[in-house]
Amino acid sequence: MNWFTANIGTIVVAVIVAGLVGAVVINSLRKRKQGKSSCSCGCANCPMKNKCH
Repeated sequence: MNWFTANIGTIVVAVIVAGLVGAVVINSLRKRKQGKSSCSCGCANCPMKNKCH
């Protein structure tokens, strides 16, 4: 228990960072399934529009 109390700050920050990374990954996967581009500006004016899909 002493180790836990000594490292509580690091544990909290690690949980927050892991949650943020997880949210970004989930958001990217949802956009990909919907057919949206990863940059969220659309593919109409993209020079690589014929290469990514």
